[in-house]
Amino acid sequence: MKPLIQGILALNLIFVSALACAQTNKAPEVWSGSYSEMLQRREIRMAVPYDRTIYINDKGTLRGLSIEISKGLAKWINAKYASQLKGKSISIKLVPTIGAELLNSLTFGRADIAVGDIGLYEPIPNPQGFIVNHASRVEQEVLVTGPSSLPLKKMTDLSGQTVYGSRNTNFQTTLRALNEELGRDGKLPVNLISPLGDLDDEDLLEMLNAGLIQYVIVGDWKFKLWQSIYKNIVMHEELSVKDVGWIGWVVRSNNQDLNDDLLGFYQSDDFEKSRLAFRQEDYKQHLKGLKDPIDKTAWARFESMRPLFNRFGTEYKLNPLFIASLGFQETLLNQSAVSTVGAIGVMQLMPATGMALGVGDIRLLEPNIHAGADYMNQLITKYFPDAQFDGNNRSLFAVASYNIGPNNVAKARDQAKQLGFDPNRWFGNVEFIATERMGYEPMIYVRNVYKYFMSYRLKLKEIESIQP
Repeated sequence: MKPLIQGILALNLIFVSALACAQTNKAPEVWSGSYSEMLQRREIRMAVPYDRTIYINDKGTLRGLSIEISKGLAKWINAKYASQLKGKSISIKLVPTIGAELLNSLTFGRADIAVGDIGLYEPIPNPQGFIVNHASRVEQEVLVTGPSSLPLKKMTDLSGQTVYGSRNTNFQTTLRALNEELGRDGKLPVNLISPLGDLDDEDLLEMLNAGLIQYVIVGDWKFKLWQSIYKNIVMHEELSVKDVGWIGWVVRSNNQDLNDDLLGFYQSDDFEKSRLAFRQEDYKQHLKGLKDPIDKTAWARFESMRPLFNRFGTEYKLNPLFIASLGFQETLLNQSAVSTVGAIGVMQLMPATGMALGVGDIRLLEPNIHAGADYMNQLITKYFPDAQFDGNNRSLFAVASYNIGPNNVAKARDQAKQLGFDPNRWFGNVEFIATERMGYEPMIYVRNVYKYFMSYRLKLKEIESIQP
């Protein structure tokens, strides 16, 4: 039976496209049954949250840890039940969902297993209705260094330095103890910036890898997943703290036998092979390689253009640093740049667009930046007049529209709303639907612009750190 099982593995993973459901208004199947009934149906449904590490639909290509775990689980279950399957196979159906609905997918029968960063949902609602499991063998946050980090022989060498963490970090406890020690020795404390805007762990690791920041705090499991991509980062396990979030799985309380099999898979070599397969997945084609917007040459360009960014940012109600960041993403702030299709200058505008905007010759620096800011503003005011964008979202949606066109962004917003996402928020919401529609490019493009935006803010000391 083994060759047959191996031959059908390609059929063991199917998924429900959120985009397809939104377009057809088809509601997901509602069914709550026993594990034996799942085996009879030849299908087990796994709810997964939209998350860059766990699940992304890249224009029909599924990416993320859950994909490899699902493949490994299908292989393990089919091998265990080969004799009773008699040549047939069990499929794992991925059911992507917004994070807030992950556990509700079990409660309301839309899935049989929920997998994700379950620690973020503690305390678990309706705990008597679930069997909850950790699936992280080492649960700690660690310090990670990169190419611009100072050498660390001991942790007190962090004196006077700034470390960065995502929104849910638990590292304050460890830094507080370290700062007390430093204070007794008359040394400067360690500063903490957490969160750094809307950047997630993967963003921070990429910035660290590129030398844009010096120290990052991250769950060790995420470091291990991404270290094959970010070659310049080093983990320091000697400074760690228990992670407040943890990857795990949840089943309904009446599915103890399903949970037993999941535990058997987790303890098997197939689970480790699945994690290894994820680590070896080649994401390099999607990582555009961050440049340093504050190195000597780039910063001099920025400073020379800064009055124009400030002037037109104020005029068009855009953060000036977003205009600068978009220009850096497009051309590294190079007014001499001309693309293969004829786009001109810092903001890479087509001559016809520049002429339509009527702000002057976009071959010259001032009209070019003026036209870029004007165009960003028109993308919002013309195509999203009724949107309720708050904070940086007005600029983020302008950047996304600049990249893939406002019509594509508008369609992604509509479909995001149908699926329960916030149509007025880009990160963690509309970006996932845009990725499913258009591929990984818009997600990476907007996030790169935002990283440059945050780099400028850090350089200009617009972001204050804290001392735990």
